[in-house]
Amino acid sequence: MNTILLVDDDQYVIDGLLKHVPWEDMGVRIVGTAGDGAQALELFRERMPDIVITDIYMPKMDGFQLTEAIHEIDPEFPVVILSGFDDYANARKAVTKGIQHFLLKPPSISEIEFVVREVVQQLNESKERDELLASYVRQQNIVQRSMRELFFRDLLTTRYRREELPWQRIAFMELPLEIDVQALTLSLIRTEGRTRTSERDWQLLRFGTGNIIREVLDKRLEACPDLAAEVVAYSDKDFVVLFLSAAQLGDAASANIMEASTAIVDSVLQYMKISMLGGLGKSWTGYEHILDSFLESQSAIETAEMNDWNRIYRFAEKTDPEEGRLMPLDLIRKLNDSIFQKRLQDAADLWQELKADRAFVSSSLPGLKGVCAGLISAWWTSAWSTAAQAADDGAETGLEELLVSLNRSATAKGLIDWMDEQMSRAIAQIKENLQGKKSHALIDRVIGDFIEKCYHQNITLEEIAAKIHVNRNYLSQLFKKITGEPFVTYFNKYRIEKAKELLSTGQYMVYEISEMVGFQNSTYFSQVFKSITGISPSEYKR
Repeated sequence: MNTILLVDDDQYVIDGLLKHVPWEDMGVRIVGTAGDGAQALELFRERMPDIVITDIYMPKMDGFQLTEAIHEIDPEFPVVILSGFDDYANARKAVTKGIQHFLLKPPSISEIEFVVREVVQQLNESKERDELLASYVRQQNIVQRSMRELFFRDLLTTRYRREELPWQRIAFMELPLEIDVQALTLSLIRTEGRTRTSERDWQLLRFGTGNIIREVLDKRLEACPDLAAEVVAYSDKDFVVLFLSAAQLGDAASANIMEASTAIVDSVLQYMKISMLGGLGKSWTGYEHILDSFLESQSAIETAEMNDWNRIYRFAEKTDPEEGRLMPLDLIRKLNDSIFQKRLQDAADLWQELKADRAFVSSSLPGLKGVCAGLISAWWTSAWSTAAQAADDGAETGLEELLVSLNRSATAKGLIDWMDEQMSRAIAQIKENLQGKKSHALIDRVIGDFIEKCYHQNITLEEIAAKIHVNRNYLSQLFKKITGEPFVTYFNKYRIEKAKELLSTGQYMVYEISEMVGFQNSTYFSQVFKSITGISPSEYKR
């Protein structure tokens, strides 16, 4: 119901209007009366009526002055002038003041009803327009959010050239045309305790995690007007956060991104009891490079799998070595000889030496491809000397396919990383051929010699790979393939099993057990224990 404020210095007029006009029949009610303009303005601010009906000539502040004061607050507010004088000058002045309705005293009830109903109708039409506009804005926001998620999801999976980007869509979504972007991948760890939960419960946990990510970003980026973030639920366990800025992402912005990323991990662990791995790509300029930063964040996740949970790992690449030196031909010849003679340890050591040689890694890409093609041919011949043996041993990739894959490398770094992996695979295959062991013998060694014997030490897969002369990325992938879990997940589960054995004895405090199984921080130990078992160490002890 609309409300009206009556203003007149003649109480007789006020009483008559209150008594004789059927206000409620018109769908309105009186919220107050005032005897002068100053009192009316005070009541207006206090009670916020929908309509004001006022006399012109009053002490302290007349009707026109009151109207001006009200229109300073709300320029569209409806004011009805009620005057006892048949003065057309006042009527003209009322029009200049934005007053559309002017009644002469004493007005008839029918005149008042006509004016009030007309004003109410205009108010309702205005409200309907405002509601319609608000609804349109809400719908547009929903559409924009949906379009944004689809747009960014597309950019995370498809490589676009700049001229292929949908610039009209970008403008409609109110995104800046030029951006710097940095991608963060957050991978939830579904531990054994979480695996036993129903799919519905896991989806609820995942939904809650997404809400926490958005809440932390809203809070953390509130003080960073040049920095925004888009959250994409990329898979059943992965969220991708795209940090966007119309300005260049400098050191201050990078620090804010790292702080926000760390706060997300801490909040998810605290409130959802879910551990995660975090990888942060580098900053790139342009929507067409979102995929590059995302792939870097995925690479950083691989580093995280070899180390501790609940940390953010930045993507890092080696710096380019100095140029201008000759290819180390003697070293390459020695490596080829060791491959053909199946001196595996020598071959592994020589490859590491060659990989560290600045002259080799700074050579031209065609030159590197030629050397690597020769090495791959030597490895393949040594690992699978005949087609029949290759079939018997289950060789996954033929020589031609390997050479085609090698030739696709677009950078020297990418080629050397690819070769590193192929070297490790070839060494493992030759060991299987020579020793008659399965490929998981390498992982058995990692589990037996390092996890089971060194679980109380702070050891990483990267250190293990260096000790057994195997490429760390290959070892990480092989470990996950054979055990079904990343190294750090398997390692933490083994530690927790040992912790459970110690807790069952009742002889040690929780902080003592934490140190005994390799956790230097008892709080972090308790968090990992609960994320794996579903209960705290203290509860398990009871």
